[in-house]
Amino acid sequence: MSALIHNKKKRLLLYAVNAVLWLFFLPKNVFGKSVKFKSLPAKKILLVRLDYIGDVVMTSPSFSFIRHRFPNAKITLLTNPSAKVLFSKDPRIDEIDTFNWPWGHLRANNRFSFSLFKELFHLVFRLRRKKFDLMVDFRGDMRFALLFGFFTGAKVLVGNSRSGNKFMLDYASEYDASKHELERTLDVLACFGEIPIVSHPEIFLSDEAKLLATKHLEELLGTSSLKKLAMIAPFSSKDIKSWPLPYFEAVIKHLLTLDYKVVIVGTREDQENSASLASVFPSKVYSLAGKTSLNELACMTLISTLVVGVDTGVLHIASCFDTPIIAIFGPTRSCEYRPYSKFSIVVDSGECKCDQLTHAKCDSQVNGYARCMFELGPQAVIRAIQSI
Repeated sequence: MSALIHNKKKRLLLYAVNAVLWLFFLPKNVFGKSVKFKSLPAKKILLVRLDYIGDVVMTSPSFSFIRHRFPNAKITLLTNPSAKVLFSKDPRIDEIDTFNWPWGHLRANNRFSFSLFKELFHLVFRLRRKKFDLMVDFRGDMRFALLFGFFTGAKVLVGNSRSGNKFMLDYASEYDASKHELERTLDVLACFGEIPIVSHPEIFLSDEAKLLATKHLEELLGTSSLKKLAMIAPFSSKDIKSWPLPYFEAVIKHLLTLDYKVVIVGTREDQENSASLASVFPSKVYSLAGKTSLNELACMTLISTLVVGVDTGVLHIASCFDTPIIAIFGPTRSCEYRPYSKFSIVVDSGECKCDQLTHAKCDSQVNGYARCMFELGPQAVIRAIQSI
């Protein structure tokens, strides 16, 4: 557990909180009845995945498993507002509730405010009224097990031991840092039966969204240009994952020699940098950062001939399809977070000197970039493109 907490004070605090909660839950663990998971008749199920789009996408095979195991249950997904857009048409999910959890390293919404505490309070009581039979926390976060499991009154709590919270759960899978995140989320459900072998994540896109995305691209590029379309995803919610924009410029130049047209994607916060990168080229390169909905962006990854980017949600969305992907890794462990697709090629520096289990900061930055990313030159990515 200590390896997963970068800050020493936070690590000590987590130990202290674990000790107090262990004592609190001791009577339940000693005298409580064991759960018969194989025959559990859950009618109302809460699935919790509040982190990033990529994490929710990597959890999607678990949605299929839960729906197969409990075909008649009402399944509620608690996730972030962006993921709600992407999973709103998902036949595996009956209802989606949202909360914008304030992750500390984000550029915005990175701490709790009074209004956010108030919203969380109302959310917990709203969920409590639904009387869930089962709560599944795929992140393995002690806070989520307490808030959305214990305080909502869910009868059975399932998760993993990421934050040392086994004593709070009726079943806790081991958090194996050598496994891919998609596989770890499935491990959480091993108590319900044999885990299936999965080849890739899965999202459901409406025909209407696909038509709108195709129309948008055809208006921008022309119909024939969709045959060789490269999507560039240079931006991440964590600055430590960034790869120098001049390196992306070199990659785009190579793609243009191969007669690709290129679209650069990102959020509204990335618009300025995206436009600046696109402006280097007189034609065939377009900035779409902040100009597409998430559903439209997902459809564009399906349409694209190639997706190149850093460790970001766009690549995980693309892994749901047969789109070739070039994923650039450094501060994050590719064995855990690579796009889970046989069409994915990982370009990994393999030289990160920081704590990749936390991927929170770099202690030896070069020109504002993590050293491992700065030292990974564009030629490595160009060679990967040439190998496709």
